[in-house]
Amino acid sequence: MYATYHLKADELNADVIQTLKDAYRQREIVILPKDEYDEWEKERHNAAFTGKLRKSIQELDEGKGIVKTMAELRAMENG
Repeated sequence: MYATYHLKADELNADVIQTLKDAYRQREIVILPKDEYDEWEKERHNAAFTGKLRKSIQELDEGKGIVKTMAELRAMENG
């Protein structure tokens, strides 16, 4: 399970903590400041993009790409 809770430090109270404890029982919980979370998200998305890019390059190397001439592309654009 993955969830993101956004709240300010002064909103973190006993009720919120109890809700988290009830929701996650014995599982580990990670709490990050927003700037660190944003950096983590950026790196996670970059890693996903890099993986997709590598897969695309591999598919091209394996001859799985679609080849179009400029004339064909222009015809599709005007189509």
